[in-house]
Amino acid sequence: MMRWLRLRRMRRAFRAMPERDRAIFGSVRFDDCDYVETAELHGCTVEEVEQTVARVLIALGRAERGEQP
Repeated sequence: MMRWLRLRRMRRAFRAMPERDRAIFGSVRFDDCDYVETAELHGCTVEEVEQTVARVLIALGRAERGEQP
């Protein structure tokens, strides 16, 4: 499948996620914070950070493959 189509679906899925999920994921993946720093920054536990990152990665993978959430 065309790469641009997969990326467009992933962008759309990312924008549809709750702001908090996007912020936590962004701290880990884009700002290069570790899970402890991210938890402190967002006022949550490390476990919540782990769960959020996993949830976002799963959703992005599904979007890339064209699967429904």
